[in-house]
Amino acid sequence: MKSGSSIAGTVSSLYVCSLEQAMDEKNVGGKAWNLSRMLSLGVPVPPGIVLPDLAFQTFLDANRLRGPIADIFDSFDPSEIESLKRAAGSIRSLLQGAVIPKEALEAVAVCRPQLDAGQLLIVRSSAVGEDSRNASFAGQLDSFRNVRSRRELETAIVGCWASCWSERALYYQRSRGVRIDRMGVVIQEQVQSKVAGVLFTVSPEPSGQAEMLGEFCLGHGDDLVAGRINPGRFSISRESANWRLLASPEQPDSESTPDAPLDEQNIHVLRRIGLLLETELQGAQDIEWTIDQNDLLQIVQTRPVTVQGKKTREFGEPLVEADTAFVVWSNANINENYPDPVSPFLYSVAVDGYYHYFRNLGRAFGIAQARIAAMDQLLRNTIGYHGGRLYYNLTNIHTALRMAPFGSHLVDSFNIFVGTKGDAASVPHAMSFSGEGRSRFSQLRELVWIAIKTTWQFLFLEKRVSAFEQTVDEYAEQTHPADLNRRSMTELHAAFRGFLDIRCQRWKNASLADAASMIGYGLLRRLIVSAFPSHEHSALHNRLLQGLPNLVSAQPVIELWRLSRLVHSDPDLEKLLADCDEDKLWKELRGDGRFAVFVKEFESFLENWGFRCSGELMMTVKSFQEDPSGLFSLLKNYVTLHGESPIDILSRQAEERQLETERVYGLLRKKRVFRFLPWPNMRSIARITLRSTQRAIALRERARLKQSLLYSRCRRIVLRIGERLVERGFLQQANDVFFLTHQELESLISGTSMFPNTVSALVELKRTEHTRLGEMVLPDTMVLPEGSYWPPSNEVDGQHPCDTEIESDTMHGIGACGGKVTARAIVLHDVSESGRLTPGDILVTRQTDPGWAPVFFLVGGLVMERGGMLSHGAIIAREYGIPTVVGVQGATRKIKSGRTVTVDGDLGCVEIID
Repeated sequence: MKSGSSIAGTVSSLYVCSLEQAMDEKNVGGKAWNLSRMLSLGVPVPPGIVLPDLAFQTFLDANRLRGPIADIFDSFDPSEIESLKRAAGSIRSLLQGAVIPKEALEAVAVCRPQLDAGQLLIVRSSAVGEDSRNASFAGQLDSFRNVRSRRELETAIVGCWASCWSERALYYQRSRGVRIDRMGVVIQEQVQSKVAGVLFTVSPEPSGQAEMLGEFCLGHGDDLVAGRINPGRFSISRESANWRLLASPEQPDSESTPDAPLDEQNIHVLRRIGLLLETELQGAQDIEWTIDQNDLLQIVQTRPVTVQGKKTREFGEPLVEADTAFVVWSNANINENYPDPVSPFLYSVAVDGYYHYFRNLGRAFGIAQARIAAMDQLLRNTIGYHGGRLYYNLTNIHTALRMAPFGSHLVDSFNIFVGTKGDAASVPHAMSFSGEGRSRFSQLRELVWIAIKTTWQFLFLEKRVSAFEQTVDEYAEQTHPADLNRRSMTELHAAFRGFLDIRCQRWKNASLADAASMIGYGLLRRLIVSAFPSHEHSALHNRLLQGLPNLVSAQPVIELWRLSRLVHSDPDLEKLLADCDEDKLWKELRGDGRFAVFVKEFESFLENWGFRCSGELMMTVKSFQEDPSGLFSLLKNYVTLHGESPIDILSRQAEERQLETERVYGLLRKKRVFRFLPWPNMRSIARITLRSTQRAIALRERARLKQSLLYSRCRRIVLRIGERLVERGFLQQANDVFFLTHQELESLISGTSMFPNTVSALVELKRTEHTRLGEMVLPDTMVLPEGSYWPPSNEVDGQHPCDTEIESDTMHGIGACGGKVTARAIVLHDVSESGRLTPGDILVTRQTDPGWAPVFFLVGGLVMERGGMLSHGAIIAREYGIPTVVGVQGATRKIKSGRTVTVDGDLGCVEIID
């Protein structure tokens, strides 16, 4: 058997790809896509290749089948058995003599040798939409086992396509209101199974929610899935590797069952894979597995548990009734802004802020009031609190997005924006506003209005962001920390309410910059991928976004470099910086008149950029303006640097981007958008899309800078209020104020609190619980029953809940900036540890925020566990051309500081070398 990776390097064609490359569900179908995603996670999957949907569409066109089949499909009555049989028979007649396109046959012939010649093959259908939450199509489409010869392979491929129109498949499609019109075909090495079975990652019994439930049989699993035998049953604890054999499997051809058909090791691996797939694919999973004659466990399929109240298996007896509603929680992107346990005060601000953020954005785009009203409860619960951390409620967010026009595209763009995967929408909610009862004219009118409003908002985006900047600058000037000691409690209260007003009611212009960069990046990526589908161009769209001009997030790096050159020019200053402890350095500098010029420049840096630091939105973290010692640590590293300045690097990156852009434009010049019209061509569309995306990203960074300034001002105001409340006897210390919600704080200030004399005791209770929750280790993505919270009992075995990927020296993520580098890895958990870096090291960390920007100038490569293509870390990395891979699960645990690592930003791959 050849490894999947060896196939990936040799298969590249429009008509065939390796399983590793089958990452576009709309092109390869649900089964192939899920197999590909499992491979990227290190899950053992039998090697294989895929015929994408293009082969299927070419088959239909070449044999002139599309129109006749559509007519038959639309005309039969699914409630009448004879009508159903006639329809299936008519389509079978059409398929007689139909041939596979020559191009597809040639591609398969070239790639067939990449699979083990001695192995039988299994040929499997992979429809677009198959194995989804809406409909699994389980058992409806055909697979063909024991395929060996070329003729058998061709027959099996046609058989997979033809299974779209079998009697059961036709009935399934018409009865459920779905249609299979796109399909891939998976060709894999067939596993010679000793044992095969299914695993449900969540047990259906209310008393068994902490267990996984499995069924199995001896040999391959066809008898099990078809319900022809009584299977063996077992359960596995979700909290440990403990398992129980509940029943032994029946053997149709034998009276006895071999002892111990399952062993401890494979059960342990199966549990870990189940947790991994449930987390990464965002929902309870129905996993098909097999154990071969060498006791090697392999996964052959996974699908989500389908709609609530529906059977998870439509073919054969159901194992699970999915009556429980599940919610997908993810900290993707949100942990970039809030990396540590958040205070009750910040959580209360975030809950209100996100509600108004999404609601006001919908209004700005002209979405009908009825739609927004239907979304209201979802939008009020877009974030949650688990283990002291903020999490997105992806189920609510995806459901709300799907209730808007073009919802599926919005979900895809949102996922790219935050760095998550899949569609967590709750189907019943998503259908709660579908336009029923509204005329086509009414729906068309709404779409036209949305198009006009969206165009209007984006047309003047720079002006809108400038207005937001002015709003924050005016507020910052009125609430300068130097003036707060002279403010009365009434004035401080007014200043605090001014912050809430900006955050909840005057944030629209900043959110438009987010939306524009999210939509623009999604459109650019789709355009480039469609124009250049080969694997070697998978990171091309990122190269077009390197070295963007005038990104405000690069300015602190430039200014810090300038300060380091001042230090270089003064030997006494350089010696003081090297010898003096950072905590005492600022006092020493200000007390020595020799360094007056440097002190003035440093004070200017603190005023203009000192609010930018790691955790700058946490409210409970001191900025460099309050404590500059961390900034001196960074400055010491900069002083050791020689060579290109940040401006030189940015200029070089901009030149390379411009050359690549012109090359792409040249290739797109002859590609037409409309086949029979010379204009517009793909070049003109790409030019508009690229420029709009580049502008939107730059504007989003400007808005984020002002958000940091605004939050730093709020922190100082609330701390000053806390000091006054200490004076009045309500609090023990000033920072206790962050353990009150903003509603509790306002009622206490206003004199309307119900129990003002118990506030101090309430704070102590919250502080104790906050500390306990903060010690918990949680996964980045969780799937929990609705209304449930992550329980402390889920921390087991001393193992991190996310650390379920199969051990490997190669890890996969998302390439955020192209290039390849091999160097020493340094794992940092906080920007304050940056003193451990030497120039050229590869930085490995969980996530970054804009406060990490000065560190990026020191590194030669970047690996992050979390983050999306438009995370601030990815944007800044592209500015300096740093090979970067984001979304690498478990990187900070698997990579040890000092190890040699290769980062490939084009392929999204990280490999431990030594």
